[in-house]
Amino acid sequence: MNSAKKILIVGCGNIGSRHLQAVAKLSNVAVIDIIEPNSHSQTVAKSRFEEIPIDKNLRINWYKSLDSFEEESDLVIIATSSKGRVKIIETLLALGHKRFLIEKMVCQSQEEYEHLINIMARYKAIGWVNTPRRYYQSYRNLRTIFNAKNSIYLSVTAGNEGLGSNAIHFIDLFSWFSGEYNIHLKGDFLNNQIFTTKRGAEYKEFAGTIIGSTDNNKSLLTISFLPFDTIPLVVTIIGNDNHFIIDETNNNFYSIKSRKELKINNITEYTSNLTTKIVTDIFEKKFCSLPTVQESSFAHYQLFNIFNEHLKKVTKNEIRICPIS
Repeated sequence: MNSAKKILIVGCGNIGSRHLQAVAKLSNVAVIDIIEPNSHSQTVAKSRFEEIPIDKNLRINWYKSLDSFEEESDLVIIATSSKGRVKIIETLLALGHKRFLIEKMVCQSQEEYEHLINIMARYKAIGWVNTPRRYYQSYRNLRTIFNAKNSIYLSVTAGNEGLGSNAIHFIDLFSWFSGEYNIHLKGDFLNNQIFTTKRGAEYKEFAGTIIGSTDNNKSLLTISFLPFDTIPLVVTIIGNDNHFIIDETNNNFYSIKSRKELKINNITEYTSNLTTKIVTDIFEKKFCSLPTVQESSFAHYQLFNIFNEHLKKVTKNEIRICPIS
């Protein structure tokens, strides 16, 4: 990890600017190129960058579009909206970029996703999906207690925080604990109210419950995002004669078996720190603990199908593009 590295960030809005804070901390990163057409997003990102104490020579280059950018990087962070993301990655692959950290949802259809897998294979590139609870130290510690060979029950309850864009986080957490990627999902209990998002009317959000299971129903998952604003995000994990409740919102951690609250300073962690750890792993080990694009594909396909079928039921229209940001 000693040689100087160059990172490209595509999309430097809210999440992208946090990725910028994270990679700016890395001692071996010498150049950060950023593609962000929105002037307001650039201003916010520059302000957030100034919050990070930097004691090295670091060059940051700003670009409005890919049209003016042709150089290769050691890693690309894709933090745009899901719409059009695969085309951006395809353009970057043609320019010689090989490693990608991609925000979720990766794209908006199974057809797009399959195309992404194929073109990444063609260019011998690799991409990881940023579902970073695998890097929360709290969940890392907890995972050592459970044995993936045994049954696991994981449930999530939360308020109206966006089931569409957040379900993938907990499906991946369940995959990581259970050791299975082919999680079969059902969306029979989604709320008929369809929500719009801050990103614009073309993007939709959902509430209700998704149920999932591994093969033969060995391990079970429930994710409930309810249309109320005051419900904390709580994760319950049961297995191996252990029972834990993790209140992420209020930073509380309970062991039901020992009947006590466990003291953990920070259950949740922020992108501005997590991405530092992730990129360090990528540069030092050539891999990281996040799922690859291939590994996360089945969960994405299941979610595309669930949300599109639900939209079809509610709107009476045929839906091909899943409108999740």
